[in-house]
Amino acid sequence: MIYDKELYHFLFLHFPIALFITGYMFDLLGYVKSNSNFNQFGFWNLSLGIFGGILSIVTGFITDQSIGHMDNPLPIWTTHGTHMITAVILFICLLILKILNSKEKINISPIIVLIIHTLILMFFIHGTHIGAKLADRL
Repeated sequence: MIYDKELYHFLFLHFPIALFITGYMFDLLGYVKSNSNFNQFGFWNLSLGIFGGILSIVTGFITDQSIGHMDNPLPIWTTHGTHMITAVILFICLLILKILNSKEKINISPIIVLIIHTLILMFFIHGTHIGAKLADRL
């Protein structure tokens, strides 16, 4: 049995949401407890969240063929697809920042990295809210 193409997007989208939020919680715990294990868990959740986010974007483009909301991708604040692509790109930049910081190529305070992570996660959650409204889930 072949399922509706929208179903695949709905199946994939929950993984990056859970992974990005869980990764943030681990990073927060790692900062508060000064525990590198929490930071490592946060790093892997962020990495897997990016992978899941890319899969969600691909399935989102497939789903959008019947919806057409990406016909006009701007403004970012009101277009779910553009918002989520931007959020995943920001998470990729955060991952690169964390890698460079851990290898001491750059020196950024852990609180600054956590603040950046907080802002990106808030942006991401706003985009998921727009998607839920687009799918008539809210």
